[in-house]
Amino acid sequence: MRTAICLLLILGIAVVSAIFLLPRPLSPAIPVPTVVHSQGPTVERLERLSHLATTRVYVVDVLVGQGEGCRGAWLIKGDALVGVNLSQARIVEMTETTKQATILLPPPEVLQPRVDHERTKTWEVRRMVWLPWNADADRLRDEVMRQAQQLVAHAAGSDENLQQAKLSAATIVTAFYEEVGWQVQVGWKDTSTAGK
Repeated sequence: MRTAICLLLILGIAVVSAIFLLPRPLSPAIPVPTVVHSQGPTVERLERLSHLATTRVYVVDVLVGQGEGCRGAWLIKGDALVGVNLSQARIVEMTETTKQATILLPPPEVLQPRVDHERTKTWEVRRMVWLPWNADADRLRDEVMRQAQQLVAHAAGSDENLQQAKLSAATIVTAFYEEVGWQVQVGWKDTSTAGK
């Protein structure tokens, strides 16, 4: 008798467990469509990108320096990035019904100009004075390298490079918003009137 009660008890536990643990077939439900609305373009995602480097410019030039009792020539090689500071982007127009907007960006600027010291070569350094203690080739080289850094920055900031950076930035920002269904036109802030 005890065995029969134990078997019934085990069988009852198994049935109750099967009812609660086995997946039940779902009743057919009417599908409810998911509705998603765009809040329009925001500059938050752009601002998080900070600077958008769109162009890398490579510079090669020969610098000749004279001073500190020496004269020398160096083959300078360097590069710089040209990009746009997206933290200053502003939405100036936005139409929800047509999903069109205009974003104003600051003009491109030169970022991180550098002289590549591994590829820069000393062509020649000669003393120009008779007394050895009146010549300092190291100080001349240091000054030439400072000038080389400015040369790279100036060359990278040419109108052609800045226009290329504008074109690239506008293309990237436009594609960025096309992904969420918006047509965006990119405008540029005028810095010539800034401060007036």
